[in-house]
Amino acid sequence: MIHKDDWLKDVIDEQELHNWNPEIQECCTAEDFKLHLKGTPCSPWNSSATRVFAGHFLQNHSEIYPDVWAVRRMVLKKTQAYIKSLIRAYRQSNRGGVLRLADKQAKNRRERKSTVSPSKFFGILFHRRRDITFEYPQMEPQRQMLEDLGVDGMSSDEEEEVGDGIQYRILAPKWRSPMLTPWLRIFDILYQHNRLENNSNDKRGAFPRRRVAPPVWTWSTSKRFVSGLPINAYRTEWLEEQFDVANAVHPAPAAVYRHDPQLAQ
Repeated sequence: MIHKDDWLKDVIDEQELHNWNPEIQECCTAEDFKLHLKGTPCSPWNSSATRVFAGHFLQNHSEIYPDVWAVRRMVLKKTQAYIKSLIRAYRQSNRGGVLRLADKQAKNRRERKSTVSPSKFFGILFHRRRDITFEYPQMEPQRQMLEDLGVDGMSSDEEEEVGDGIQYRILAPKWRSPMLTPWLRIFDILYQHNRLENNSNDKRGAFPRRRVAPPVWTWSTSKRFVSGLPINAYRTEWLEEQFDVANAVHPAPAAVYRHDPQLAQ
């Protein structure tokens, strides 16, 4: 069994991190369980440790928790939340400039993915897309598919100056299939259409930031991904690079990402 004291060990050094190949094996075993408390909760090492613990937990509690995806997903989320709290406690007791900077950078990356403000804050891209589904009855089937993607399934962006001002270059999640991009753009088009139609004379509030796709597609550097999605929601090349796709990614059967044709009328 993995004992509670094992969670508080920080014996991972840079050499061990460098030598570990996540495409070949998990970072540790239940017998030699290790966390990287100087890393992030979703770092490759800690994500691997999360899977190790989940498998170990389900194996030892099979009479209460059957090893089905819904239960495994719950265990993975709770384990990740616990690791996050341990890392926070560790950093609070080891305050330093480097750790504070790492916290700030991680928070900024998260906020860039969630917000669409051209200045400080406009709203959350995911929730804006979800909200528009309530305006069109035909969008109800799409709402659940969007909710499954969640915030981590949205693209982030980088600010860059152009001749007529500022635009934001889209950075798509490396794991996400390009097929989802035009499907997601329909949500944005409907949002803009709905706002202009219902508030043509109301200029209050900020409009969506100017997001453009680069000539050569650029991937986000984030390691986060959403598990349990239909297999065609993942980029084929990314899937081929993953270790233990069945348990780590757990893709579901393919789904049809298509909107009602009447929405284009």
